[in-house]
Amino acid sequence: MKIIVVGAGTSGLAATRTLRKRGADVVALEAKDVAGGRIVGGRREGYTMDLGAQFFFKFYDTTFGLCRELGLGNDIVSFPFKVAIARNEKLYPAVAGLDPRELWRSRHDLLRFRGLSIPGMLQFARIMPLMLRRRRDLHFIDYGNMLDLDDESFADLAIRRGGKDVLEYLFQPVASCLTLGEPEDVGAGYGLTLLWYALNGLFTLKHGIGSLAERLYEECANDVRLSTPVKRIVIDGGKVKGVETEEGLMEADAVICTATATKALQLMPGLPDGLRKPMEKVTYSACCHAMFGLEDHLLPEGWYAVGLPRLAGSSMAGFTDNTIKSPYYTPPGGGMVHCFTFGNHAFELNSMPDAEVFSRLKGEIRRFIPSMPQEPLFSEVYRWDEAVCLSPPGMLREMNVLKRERYRDVKGLFLAGEYLNMPSVDGSLRSGIDAAEAALRSS
Repeated sequence: MKIIVVGAGTSGLAATRTLRKRGADVVALEAKDVAGGRIVGGRREGYTMDLGAQFFFKFYDTTFGLCRELGLGNDIVSFPFKVAIARNEKLYPAVAGLDPRELWRSRHDLLRFRGLSIPGMLQFARIMPLMLRRRRDLHFIDYGNMLDLDDESFADLAIRRGGKDVLEYLFQPVASCLTLGEPEDVGAGYGLTLLWYALNGLFTLKHGIGSLAERLYEECANDVRLSTPVKRIVIDGGKVKGVETEEGLMEADAVICTATATKALQLMPGLPDGLRKPMEKVTYSACCHAMFGLEDHLLPEGWYAVGLPRLAGSSMAGFTDNTIKSPYYTPPGGGMVHCFTFGNHAFELNSMPDAEVFSRLKGEIRRFIPSMPQEPLFSEVYRWDEAVCLSPPGMLREMNVLKRERYRDVKGLFLAGEYLNMPSVDGSLRSGIDAAEAALRSS
């Protein structure tokens, strides 16, 4: 059985590895000259850069299981999630978590915290019981029990159950920092799940998230063709025939498409309505991701991030100093600052020259951290036209129906990607493994 995997990103590498382990005749075709997709990483002058995903969550069972299989189990480390929220041009730090030991150690910060007003805290107190009561339903992979929360946006839930303060100073920063979109663009169930997962701890790999992409690619390199864009997935008579590349038709018994939903629709313009309409529901945020290597730490000791509510008027959802993640991210004493633009700001900055991007974002950082150097050791920018799947209201319900009822509408076609689960690294990896196993069962 000949299987072609379209894409060698997160789900594509997971699918290719699964097929390779089972002895299948597989080839993955990747348009870019590097594999890894949203878990790709980079290195420069002794600094490690996470170019896509910035961390893992505690409940990433598939991700951590895969790390252990690849010999990265001992590289999994947690790090403090201490974030400062900007309000009225001041920064108010606090530990964003549920660990009682961390909360006790940071009790003085909590007592002084004014990032969320007293009315905002009361508003959140009205929402917290819902999250605690539904915590077992808030799951990136097994999300079927929370579909009743998918009918409204994260913003609508905040206003209906809480109020404007909790929307603007909690839900909006959470949504924008974790999806690079707006809370109005994110389903309530997905937003609550992101908040719940974040409160339960953040993890990384000692040498960066990109080390997972590197290890996956090492295992699959013989079956991956880089710089090989697919022009079309050929479907005839309700059955996959193969894929069309610049070299012509490559025939296959099955094709696993791991492209984004928008790209997949372009590759398969004649999809049946049962597949096409749910996929048209999928939307993505953009991000102009700027990074600065520094000689010293930028943020005060113990801080990981600064969250910037949209009312602050910044292009950024926030910025981080990755020094705190692991001592291997920077040379001793160094700082590694990441800036994440969001919403319409990201589209604007993605069209600007690098030098203008760096100048603008350094200036915005100085509003809050005046010690930001005029001339970093180096500056990098990575542009994402489709950064994070936003999971808008109703998308999860549509995907649930697609997977249950419409997945076999085209014989030999299998889909993988973060949009098939709650968007996440874990959901993406799981979808690739599931698609590979489904393709093998169909043979």
